[in-house]
Amino acid sequence: MPLYFRLFLTLLLLPPLLTCGQSAHVFYVSPSGSDRNIGTRAKPFATLTKAKQAARDLRKSKDFRKSITIFLREGNYKLSKTFLLSPEDSGSKNAPFSIAAYQGEKVVLSSALQLDAGNWKPISSSARKRLHPKVNAADVYELNVTPLRLAQARQFSAINSFMEGWPTIDLFANNQRQPISQWPNPTQIVHQKNDPGWATANGAKDTASFYFAGGGNPQDHDSTNEPDFDETSRSLRWRSALQSGHELWLKGFWRVPWSPVTSRVRSMDSVSIQLHDQPPGGMGSKYSAVAGTDPPWRVGSGRENWKLINTLEEIDMPGEWALDIRDQKIYYYPPKSLDELELSIAAQTGPVIHLENTQFVHLKGLWINGSLSSGIRLTNSRYINISGCNVYNVGRSGIKVSGGDHNLLQSNTIFQTGAAGIEMILQGNRQTLTSASSSLINNYIHHTGNLSFTEGILISNSVGVNVSHNLLHDLPKSAVRADSINNCIFEYNEIHNIALQESDNGAFYNYGGWSTYGNIFRYNFIHHINRSNGLYCDDGDSGDLFHNNIIHDAIEAIKFGGGHDNIARNNLIINSKSQNIDDRGINRGYSVGSVYEKGLLQMNPMQEPWKSYGKKLVAQFGLKHNLWADILQPEWHPEYPNGCRMQKNVTVNSGPFVSPQRGDVLIMGNVPIDSVNRAGFYNYQELDLRTKNPLILTKIQNLNQFFPKIGLYKDVYRRSLPDRKATGGLANRSQGGDLANEDQFVDKKTAPITN
Repeated sequence: MPLYFRLFLTLLLLPPLLTCGQSAHVFYVSPSGSDRNIGTRAKPFATLTKAKQAARDLRKSKDFRKSITIFLREGNYKLSKTFLLSPEDSGSKNAPFSIAAYQGEKVVLSSALQLDAGNWKPISSSARKRLHPKVNAADVYELNVTPLRLAQARQFSAINSFMEGWPTIDLFANNQRQPISQWPNPTQIVHQKNDPGWATANGAKDTASFYFAGGGNPQDHDSTNEPDFDETSRSLRWRSALQSGHELWLKGFWRVPWSPVTSRVRSMDSVSIQLHDQPPGGMGSKYSAVAGTDPPWRVGSGRENWKLINTLEEIDMPGEWALDIRDQKIYYYPPKSLDELELSIAAQTGPVIHLENTQFVHLKGLWINGSLSSGIRLTNSRYINISGCNVYNVGRSGIKVSGGDHNLLQSNTIFQTGAAGIEMILQGNRQTLTSASSSLINNYIHHTGNLSFTEGILISNSVGVNVSHNLLHDLPKSAVRADSINNCIFEYNEIHNIALQESDNGAFYNYGGWSTYGNIFRYNFIHHINRSNGLYCDDGDSGDLFHNNIIHDAIEAIKFGGGHDNIARNNLIINSKSQNIDDRGINRGYSVGSVYEKGLLQMNPMQEPWKSYGKKLVAQFGLKHNLWADILQPEWHPEYPNGCRMQKNVTVNSGPFVSPQRGDVLIMGNVPIDSVNRAGFYNYQELDLRTKNPLILTKIQNLNQFFPKIGLYKDVYRRSLPDRKATGGLANRSQGGDLANEDQFVDKKTAPITN
């Protein structure tokens, strides 16, 4: 069934969620209203809380069966605490409950705390001494946070190191997140080998210390003192701040070039820095030589990225700020006069809107911002429709869905979040293979993960989720992460410019071991991801089918990392370094008795419904072995990537297909075209990749039909579409990554490309 027809059926089955209908009872809310009013259009309420209570009272009326809609009139609504919808706020299939912006008016719901410009003061004399030498003290201001009584401002973090989340306040000016101070600055290249915005370590000193100057033994033999490279006495200024009781925090890729750890500094001398806690796995790249084993640490590669954040000493650009815990002050270098700025703080730890154990609720056309948590959170809720909303300037995920089923997120725009764009977990039931029938459709997700490097979309421990027609770009990590899922479909999505901060990613990054079968990835357009892989099944992820996708300008277009039965066929690959099936499972012990076996056994695969599910998968995907008995036998060697296939793909100006040393795999029928010119694309410069080339159309027969349908589309919620050129989708955003920054495992051999 074509996707658009399925969408039409979805909308047809949910008409009460999309319109009020003549039978709806309507309440109105306006910033100019009063909670003493009766909630009509002429006499609206002033607050959502009052309107919610009026709706509850109405439902208690005898024989009331109508749907209820709360219309919000244009303006800003300040929420001092989370707006909570609970079971008593639920609608029903024939009488849903809706909260919507009135006739396309701009309605902003914000949890942010407004700051009075008059409370900012010129920087004190003691703070002036700490300023960057190139900064004019008259340009920097301070705000005493003590009168605000904000728990999140009393400490930067409750623990001395953390990997995820943002532990303190967030500052905004005219609805723009202000950058926390850092060194190096985001676009600064300190040394010729460095990534923008990062310094590199010069070798590990011990389990929790590293050299920033000479003294180490890094593999790259480079001991450049990067902090002092610009002759501003940076390391001396840092040591002075630390000795005066001010905190220093470093964010670093201490062991691997992904999942950075932010750590508090314990001490510092003229050449080295000691962290409070040992980084997970020890200090120094895990690919460098072992220096000590109890506890473990390594000499370091010299490529471990790190940066200093949140200190007055490194405020040197307009917009930068820092929260000084010792002084209990925010120091700020405003980009323009304070009188021209509307300043606010995100300090609320709960979401802006929370739907808990609710059903049949529709949120439509709202602008949501200002929390340290998510913009919208759904907990164990069903038949929820969130459509046409803009979620931005929040500290965690834009929208987080945990538990429940039949939830639809459609045509939302999510940007400038601290973490993920959309996070959806525990949809359906994996052990019973009960489908959630939840969907993420036509959402635009960009410039997310500003505070915690996170994927654009995260789907975890779920069954039966559809992710289609979304556009994702400018992300620090993978675009879509799928952890431990089954029977999910990812189609017609467009992805570009991702992994801008981390390595070892994928446009679609899949994880979860031997039980993750039945997921289909098709008709997706992935391009300009020169720091990322395209389709990546990491660390034993198994049973995924990839077909009719287009991958342009990736490190490895397709990467199967030690799992079973991953199949890539009839894909178009352009400007990729290689396509790879590896046998990392041998060295890493992906065998019987491992966590991978335990993960599969938790599904009770020899019992229903998994027993029949295995037979269905064998027939559906043409597998040559039994599911699940063979996988659980040592003689089958589950540590090998058995059953993986790369067939009938077309590569254009790309590297080879790479096969493992061991394993029953198949790489055949792939067609190489040695140049873009010979591919005959309609307009390669503008990324119109339709073609008349018979070599391509023989393998990807409906390319010219499905390619124009990829990405966002216009609907009642999304009246216009972003131009690909305007989104920066015609070029890479940063310097390319390389295989040296990817997860490294065993030697490889190259399989011949067979026509």
